[in-house]
Amino acid sequence: MESARRPGRGPIYPSPAEGGKHASLVVSVALPCSRRGNESVIQLDVDLPDRPGEFAKILRILAVEKINIDAMSANSGAGHSYVSLITDQPIKARQSLAKAGYECVQRTVLAVRLQDTPGAFAALARKLGGAGIDILSVVQLENVGDHVQLAISVDNMDVARRLV
Repeated sequence: MESARRPGRGPIYPSPAEGGKHASLVVSVALPCSRRGNESVIQLDVDLPDRPGEFAKILRILAVEKINIDAMSANSGAGHSYVSLITDQPIKARQSLAKAGYECVQRTVLAVRLQDTPGAFAALARKLGGAGIDILSVVQLENVGDHVQLAISVDNMDVARRLV
């Protein structure tokens, strides 16, 4: 049901003048995807120079290769931009970006489906933290009805899988 999906948006962090360490805009966009339940997905993390047009370049590379972006998160600060991508062809995407000279790290993340209620993700984060698991990144995949699906990168995937 298309109307039940809505993109997530991250916060704008305070600039140095407002007491922040650096200016950063975090944007997460979730596009329709067909993941169900809890499963593993491949996330690509790309380090970009923080200058106009760099983000457009990697998007163009993926478009030319006919690689669809299912979800992404991007932020910048301290002279670099960092983009996390979940695509329909992660291996081809990594190879295409590397061929164009972009440093790309591939990691397996856990796609987790939670109730879309206040505290649901907090409870999962507390459970993972209590087991000694560090959450490294989170990308919102989609919202459907009363559920949200997140791609969560952790430092111990085996234990995290058993807990979710």
